[in-house]
Amino acid sequence: MKSFIPTLAFVTIAGLIPWRFADDAVMAAVPTHKAAQLTAGPELESATDTSAIIRWTTINPGGTVLHYGVVHYGTDAKYLTQVAQSPNRRSPSHPDMIFRVRIMRLNSNTTYYYKVESTGATGARDGVSSSVKTFKTQ
Repeated sequence: MKSFIPTLAFVTIAGLIPWRFADDAVMAAVPTHKAAQLTAGPELESATDTSAIIRWTTINPGGTVLHYGVVHYGTDAKYLTQVAQSPNRRSPSHPDMIFRVRIMRLNSNTTYYYKVESTGATGARDGVSSSVKTFKTQ
């Protein structure tokens, strides 16, 4: 009976010790917001000979107040190596979020290919990714 009591005491005390596992770090990396979805666009809002504005709308993604609209673009649809981004502030009371990204220093009379995505302030993607679209500068 004496050996049983220390064992029981050990089990009880061990149950009170906070244990940390590798899963704790994985859980911390899980986004705290829902995945957004495109509801309109992306589309060319305007273009000049050296710039363009791309616009799209998503379901409000939640999460951080600050989000970024990101446009990957280039002159070859397979190599969208250039990136333009613009910060947006999310309003919790609005069901949608409109992104507008200005792309500067473009070449005139040139066809560009692009796709869009959005991220939270931490860089975590919102789940939005469009297909490749095109526009042409003046």
